[in-house]
Amino acid sequence: MARNIGADRNGDVYRAVIVITRGGDTWTKHEGPYDKPGAARARVTFWVNYYAERDPDTFEPTGRSLAAGHIEKATTTWERVS
Repeated sequence: MARNIGADRNGDVYRAVIVITRGGDTWTKHEGPYDKPGAARARVTFWVNYYAERDPDTFEPTGRSLAAGHIEKATTTWERVS
């Protein structure tokens, strides 16, 4: 699928790296690229909140999550290939 975002220019792009641990299994997912670091950080925050652990009696957040994450930066350089 084609995307027309700021990543279509030369420069820095960002992605969210989310690590989820559930039932003893751990997997990593990547989302992006994004043209701003804040957009990638927002995706990390979304998944940490989505997998937040809750108290079984009160359903209040415990402050722990099954997900953690960080963002990564890459520098793109576009060049003609044909």
